[in-house]
Amino acid sequence: MRKRNVCKLLLLFFMMGLIGCGGNGNENQETEEHGKRQKREELTLWSYYETKAQQQGLDKLVRDFNESQENYQISWEYVPMADFVRNLSFSQSADNLPDIVLADNPDMGSLINVHLLADITEELENLVNKDDYYEEVWKSVENGGHYYGVPFCCNNTAIIYNKQMFRQKNLQIPETWDEFKKIAAALTEEGKCYGFAMSAVSGEQGVFQFMPWMLATGADLAQITDSKFKEAFQLMDDLLTEESMPNDCLNWSQNDLTTSFMAGEVAMIENGPWSLVALEESGMEYGIFQFPRNDTVGVVLGGENMAAIEGKNVKGAVSFINYYNRKEVMEEICRITGNIPPKPELAEHFGKENPMYQVFVEQMEHGICRKSVEDWKKVSNVISDSLNKIFGSNEEIDEIWQSYVQQLE
Repeated sequence: MRKRNVCKLLLLFFMMGLIGCGGNGNENQETEEHGKRQKREELTLWSYYETKAQQQGLDKLVRDFNESQENYQISWEYVPMADFVRNLSFSQSADNLPDIVLADNPDMGSLINVHLLADITEELENLVNKDDYYEEVWKSVENGGHYYGVPFCCNNTAIIYNKQMFRQKNLQIPETWDEFKKIAAALTEEGKCYGFAMSAVSGEQGVFQFMPWMLATGADLAQITDSKFKEAFQLMDDLLTEESMPNDCLNWSQNDLTTSFMAGEVAMIENGPWSLVALEESGMEYGIFQFPRNDTVGVVLGGENMAAIEGKNVKGAVSFINYYNRKEVMEEICRITGNIPPKPELAEHFGKENPMYQVFVEQMEHGICRKSVEDWKKVSNVISDSLNKIFGSNEEIDEIWQSYVQQLE
């Protein structure tokens, strides 16, 4: 009897020991998992994305990346587009740089020149095939045979019009500049609605919107002072003189254009695919057509590139870039943000799945990258200065053109 009690006691102590060991095991496991989370390297991304759709897309990308692995924890910060490059330059001297940026593609050249971006050619060698991308789009991340980033998304602009207003006035889609001017005048109602509006704000945004009209003149971009480009200056002046377009375009961003269009204040706007998310949500009846022809047609390819910052966590940045490079990730984020995937195969599929984007997808084939223009930054500044004069001064077009030529010769 005594032996049996002793055995029971031994068995009880043994079981309690097991329970105790089990408890310690769970605690150790939780501590280990907490340690893993603590060991994650923190990454910061800067972006100027400001629309609701853009921010939702970036939020999802960051969240999904963080959940997909245990090495890095990324967060993103908003930096206004107008201050983006300047803030990067200031942060470079203050050693307060992010690890990754979503940079406007025409800014890549200047960021590379001041050694802000890391050369990630070797890191991308086995991860990314540049032949998968639009050739013109890839040009914006390459310099001297070296790669400083990967295209994140791409876009261009077209003419978005109010279908109801066109029906009311029995108007057809214009195919030439002359037809476009007549239709813009017909759609204009004094004090109520302008026929057309574009963004002419200082900087890349206004230049991006004006360049397709310059390209339509048929002049060679290698000869940036070709007198044919003056025809685009004259077109803007004609639309302003006929009051078919507001001088306020000088202060309107591309997002302002969308707002004015949805409010019925403008019948036609020049804008890109990023505006379609808001237009769809508004429920208004709109259509899209390519730029009317003068001598020819042409568009400028916009969009952002993902790039790693020199001296920061380049390995982590490349890990994030590689994650985004997945087909299903790229397609979904572009759909949410209202942009075109930078790979033709994905873009074509995207256009078929989303018919309202089809015009923008088709235009990708004959678009040009601003990096193709020699000394682009200087050219951009001069064009921006000219737009300021066209929309905001009483100078004659001949004077504005002469000033443009003199600054570029």
